[in-house]
Amino acid sequence: MQVILSPQDQRDLHYEIECILRMFLPQARIRFGQEEEAGPETVRVVTGAGAGTENRVTLTLPDFSGTESEPAGGSRRDTEASVCRCLYRLLTRATGKKIAWGVLTGIRPVKLVRELREQGMEEEAISRRFTERYLTAPEKAALCLHTDRVQQAAIQRAEKKGYSLYISIPFCPSRCGYCSFVSHSIEKTRRLIPEYLEKLEEELEHTAAIAQEKGLVLQTVYMGGGTPTVLEPEQLRRLLGKVERCFDRSRCMEFTVEAGRPDTITKEKLEALAESGVDRISVNPQTLNDRVLEAVGRRHTAADFFRAYELAKSFPFTAVNVDLIAGLTGDTPDSFRHTLEQVISLEPENITVHSLTMKRAADMIGEKEQRLAGVSQVGAMVDHSQRALAQAGYRPYYLYRQKSTVDSLENVGFCKGDTLCLYNIYIMDETHTILSVGGGGVTKVVLPGNRIERIFNYKYPYEYISRFPVMLERKDALRNFPL
Repeated sequence: MQVILSPQDQRDLHYEIECILRMFLPQARIRFGQEEEAGPETVRVVTGAGAGTENRVTLTLPDFSGTESEPAGGSRRDTEASVCRCLYRLLTRATGKKIAWGVLTGIRPVKLVRELREQGMEEEAISRRFTERYLTAPEKAALCLHTDRVQQAAIQRAEKKGYSLYISIPFCPSRCGYCSFVSHSIEKTRRLIPEYLEKLEEELEHTAAIAQEKGLVLQTVYMGGGTPTVLEPEQLRRLLGKVERCFDRSRCMEFTVEAGRPDTITKEKLEALAESGVDRISVNPQTLNDRVLEAVGRRHTAADFFRAYELAKSFPFTAVNVDLIAGLTGDTPDSFRHTLEQVISLEPENITVHSLTMKRAADMIGEKEQRLAGVSQVGAMVDHSQRALAQAGYRPYYLYRQKSTVDSLENVGFCKGDTLCLYNIYIMDETHTILSVGGGGVTKVVLPGNRIERIFNYKYPYEYISRFPVMLERKDALRNFPL
C-alpha cells in the first residue's frame, strides 16, 4: 500500500499513519512515496494550515474508495489526531471493523490520563478527550481512569532520587512459539550460563558504583527474562548475594523474581529466593489447557502449574502473580474462561492478562493461520477477564499496549488489596530511572522535563559476553546525566 502525503515532508505523521493502517490491515506492505508511485491500494493525505482549510484523507482499495475530512487544527498534534481520525473512519467503513482503542496508538494510555489530570482536567473531561479526540471506546477510557486511580499512591511513593534495578536472565527451558523476548533455550546455550553470570555480576558491581556515585536510592528490584529459575539454586544464591553486597537495599520496597515457567520451579530454588530477600514471584502457565500448551511449545502441563503454585504459596512471599494470555493458538473463549476460573479460585495476589502479541522475533510469525488464530475471539476473552476479575475483587493497577497485538488490545495487571507490583507501575509510567543489567537490558534514564535517555545492552548472551567491555563503556554515560 502506498501512502502519499501533501505537503510531502511530514515525517512526524509516518508512525501514526502506519500504526492505524496495521490495526486494520496487518498483512499490508506499507510504503511512503509520491503520486507517480500510486498503485491500486493508496492512502492520500492532504493537510491544511490556516483558517478555512481542512485535513483530507482518501483511501483507495480494490473494492473500496472514500474520502474523509475535518477542519484543520492549529498544532501539529491536532493535525496528527485529525488525520488519524479520518483514516480510522475510512478503514472502519472499508473493513466493517472497529478498534476499541480508536486512534490511540501509544503504549502507555494510563500515563496520558495522569498527564491530563496534572493539567487540571477532571475525570469526565479526560473521558471525553479519549472518546472524542481519540475515538476510544468508553469502557477503555474508564479502564484507564480506574487504573490511574489505583496506581496514584504507588507513584507518590517514588523518591526524587529513586530508581529501579532490572536484572535480565535471557534463558528459558524451551522457547515458546509466540515469544519475542530475548530468550534462548538452555538446550542450546546452557554452556554460556556460567560465563554469562560472571559478566552479569561484574556489570552489577559497575552499575552499583555509578548509582552510589550519583546518590541514587534503590526502590525496587525485578529479575526477569527469559526464565530466571532456569538457574540452579546455588547460581541463584550467588547472583542474589552479589545484589545484596553491591546495592543498598535499606529503602528498597520490593524484590520481584519472575519464576515464570512452572517446569523450572523447585523447592530448593524457592528457598534460595526467599533466603535472599525476594518477596514477590510469578508462576505463569499462560493457559491451563494442555492441548494449547503443547501447540505453543510450552513443555509443561496444567498439573505442573498447580504443583508449582502450591509450592510457591508454602513460602512467605508477599505476592504471587499468575500470567495468562488471551488468544493462544487453539484456545477458545470457553477454554480461556475455564482457565481464568481455575486461577481466580486459587486467589493469587496478582493476575496479569496479556493479549496475544505476534512480533517479528516470534517463531509463529509467517504462519498466517496461527498468527490470526482467534482474532475475532480475543476481544471477548479480554472483556470477560476484566469483568470476572472485577467481580472477584481484583483491581487493575497497570496497563500497557504493544504493537502487533491481536485486535490492538491491551495487557492489564490486576491486584487484590494493596499487593500491586511497584516496578510494573514505575516502568510503564516512566516514573523514575530504570537501571538494567544483563543481555537485552535497556537502561531508561528519566531526566528533568520528562526527557528519557536510553542505554542499550547487547541482546544475545554471546554478544553480551564477547562485547562486554564496550557495553560497560556505554553505561559510563550515566555519570554525565543530571540524575
